[in-house]
Amino acid sequence: MFSFWVRAADSPPGVALRVQSSLTRATVGDRLQVRVEVIHPPGVVFGEPVPVPGEGDSLILEPVKAPPSKQQEKSEVFYFQAQAFETGTVKIPAFRLDWKRTGGDAGTATSEPIPVEIVSVLKGPQDQPADLKPPAELAPPPFPWLWMAASGALVLAVAAGLYLWHRRKRPTAERPPVPAVPALPPHELAFLELERLLASSLLREGKIKEFHVELAEILKRYLAGRFEIETLERTSEEVLRDLKRGRVGSEPMAVAREFFVATDLVKFAKDRPAEDEIRRSVDRAYRLVDLTKLVPGPPRVEAGATSSPVSVESAG
Repeated sequence: MFSFWVRAADSPPGVALRVQSSLTRATVGDRLQVRVEVIHPPGVVFGEPVPVPGEGDSLILEPVKAPPSKQQEKSEVFYFQAQAFETGTVKIPAFRLDWKRTGGDAGTATSEPIPVEIVSVLKGPQDQPADLKPPAELAPPPFPWLWMAASGALVLAVAAGLYLWHRRKRPTAERPPVPAVPALPPHELAFLELERLLASSLLREGKIKEFHVELAEILKRYLAGRFEIETLERTSEEVLRDLKRGRVGSEPMAVAREFFVATDLVKFAKDRPAEDEIRRSVDRAYRLVDLTKLVPGPPRVEAGATSSPVSVESAG
């Protein structure tokens, strides 16, 4: 699964980091899994490895639990994940590990960044999303299957009448209430709607304005559900003003402003953006959702619980 690894160049003898990435080339929105293995001699204690963003575009990593198939690993292994929402070359940042030898010296081990190429979810000069199936073709006239459909409908009608008559003869029993299906979080719903839009035929048919109108509406619906603000029938400037009041942060505000300026030019100024400009608008939409989505907090620790550093004797 993991395709790339780096061993720290400046690690002291016996202490090193091995960093592996599940992908070195991904599309916008793909999840990358990063595996960090700590290599050390006996008698060394240490904390968790920490990503250290450097110069250029570095991915923001979030720690995650080990996959179920990796639970039996003998060495100390930590897992992280990340998503990129801008095309180009980004980096999985270097990791730093602070360690200490029992009754001896202490130090820091570091790894090198890993480059990852991020490509757009669109492909081809016609802005056609990848892996789309062609539309199904209907049989030409005289449609010999019409009489079969009519016969089937008649049989179904007779069966339905018999079923209703039989139900009236039976006493009605109280049915248990159907449990309500929990609603999707706003960011998951937005990602589904963005995928549906990219799979539509709007771009293939040259309906650039209609595509951008729907793209902006998806983002407005997401912002309304995420921040509980009114976005429908409101201008982009009014939506941005409400976001600023909500203190969403400087980076999400910058991405939101760039997104709405670009889509407004297409919707109201009859701008005909090039392929790269359309891709950038889609990438900004994904990035804005990812920057502002609700992330579950860490589990609460009960009073009296204690923690201790990871050591060779106890890790496994």
